[in-house]
Amino acid sequence: MKSLLNKAQQQASKEITKRLQQYGIACLWGEARAGKSRAFLNATKGYRTLVITEKSAISGVLSEAKEIGVEVDCINYQSVHKMNPDDYQLIVCDEAHRFIAKPTPKPSVTWKEVVKFTKGKFLMLASATPTAEGYGGMYYQLGLSSWSPFKFPRFTKFFEEYGIPSKIYTGTREVPSYKKTKVDKIKRDMQHLVVTLTRKAAGHKHESKDVLHHVGMKKWQKKIEKRLKKTLLYVKDDYVILANTPVKLLGKLHQLAGGIGIKAEPESKPNPNFIKLKKKIVKKMSEKERDEYEESKYIFTPKTLMFEKTPPKVSYIHENFDIENTIILSYYKHEQEYLSKIFSHTGSVTKLSTGVDLSHYKTMIIYSMGFSSANYFQVKARLMNVKRKTKMSVHYLLSGIDEYVLEAVKAKENFTSSWFKKNVNKK
Repeated sequence: MKSLLNKAQQQASKEITKRLQQYGIACLWGEARAGKSRAFLNATKGYRTLVITEKSAISGVLSEAKEIGVEVDCINYQSVHKMNPDDYQLIVCDEAHRFIAKPTPKPSVTWKEVVKFTKGKFLMLASATPTAEGYGGMYYQLGLSSWSPFKFPRFTKFFEEYGIPSKIYTGTREVPSYKKTKVDKIKRDMQHLVVTLTRKAAGHKHESKDVLHHVGMKKWQKKIEKRLKKTLLYVKDDYVILANTPVKLLGKLHQLAGGIGIKAEPESKPNPNFIKLKKKIVKKMSEKERDEYEESKYIFTPKTLMFEKTPPKVSYIHENFDIENTIILSYYKHEQEYLSKIFSHTGSVTKLSTGVDLSHYKTMIIYSMGFSSANYFQVKARLMNVKRKTKMSVHYLLSGIDEYVLEAVKAKENFTSSWFKKNVNKK
């Protein structure tokens, strides 16, 4: 009878079990498409287990569990409060770096919910890119357990021991940054918990190859790009493009590079159905309820500028690719809606970056990419499959600031306004 796990998965599963029994914590650092889910699910045998993951991955986790004959419950991070912590002995946090591991002084709201389940329980952390936000994020990932090797009451105390103080600029002010850490020291003090799983060990014969395509912008794109960089404002037919913060400027320039259209500022007007409440009632509301109440005073009409019927990148795809066996991924919702009307196979570069097998496609086009380094490494792995016998290419269409985005994420750094300011000024 053929084994349901390959040798690499079996070995990883055994190592996970040993660490759980010895330390109460196990970290599975498995490369994308290396069979990480099957390895950690096999190690849940004998435990009442809850797997916490992202919503799009739930069906895949349950399908894998059924195939190898294990029973687990599975829920997404945003809905974990619906479950009962007392029902479980082992908690598996899948892709925890995306939801609870940002290196900041205060824990995230999601961390506060998840930790209610994990304290005093066996904990497994599984991720393809566990340190995408920097090694400082391991404080919160391991801090979910009662037996973390980093025994500090607060992140700031941990950072005093393991951090390298630095500053970043956000807008007009300088603020502390917690991303730089003593990586070797952190790795040394948690290495006993880590199990690795590589694609090569799992039997993959090919890695996907990056192919870069420089697509020129049209005059109108260059005109708006130049105006926004200089004045942070562009007006056309009563549509106002405002880029009054560094983050908003990067977003507008990024959308502009796609050539499909960019979000203009929403128009607001009084809501005729607004119900005025007495002040004493409003005072009793929670902060969230008060915010929602204030917003209900107005109706916001979003405006989207559609500049071109056929943007340069779309023309380039038609002229250079066999689109029948190609998946085209983009970052913005309005790009996805536009492209889906023209091409048969399209999707979100963020939603399809994890938990999805796209290996039935021959190639992939990144129309516009995300700003996250984890997203860059994970989305290109979607083409990979251990049974695949052909080479794979991921084609990046680069216009405007796209090249800077790619440069940042390939260097395992998120593309931010501070990165843009620092690196572009060098050139």
